[in-house]
Amino acid sequence: MATLTSSTDCLVLKIEEYVDSNLDTTLFVLYDKNEETYLIRGKRSDFNGKETVSYSFNCYYSKELSDFISFIVCPKSKLSYTLLNYHDLPSDEENIDYNYLNNLDNDKLYEVAGYDNQKYNKKQIVSILKFLKYVFNFY
Repeated sequence: MATLTSSTDCLVLKIEEYVDSNLDTTLFVLYDKNEETYLIRGKRSDFNGKETVSYSFNCYYSKELSDFISFIVCPKSKLSYTLLNYHDLPSDEENIDYNYLNNLDNDKLYEVAGYDNQKYNKKQIVSILKFLKYVFNFY
């Protein structure tokens, strides 16, 4: 059971994939400084009145993470990137699931920056993911 050292102040990258202007997939990406791992909590949009299942992915390197993201999102899709600063995440990563992050996302006070209608660019995604691991506070 891992704990997030930076749980009291942690940057989270939210990536939303849009297909034909419809939200298709939402990913929340954060870095666990204590375990030195990236965490993804994601979910496809519900369809035909049925709820899709959320998923989690953990890895050690931004390259692995970008490969996973490249598989999840279509290169022809438009993406929205939102950088969020959560100051009150649980210290146990197992308590940080998709629903928890999605519910927090309703509060715009956590938003640091956002970029909509971006073309898929793997190099840009890797660059963003790398800086997540260096921005944290231990208090």
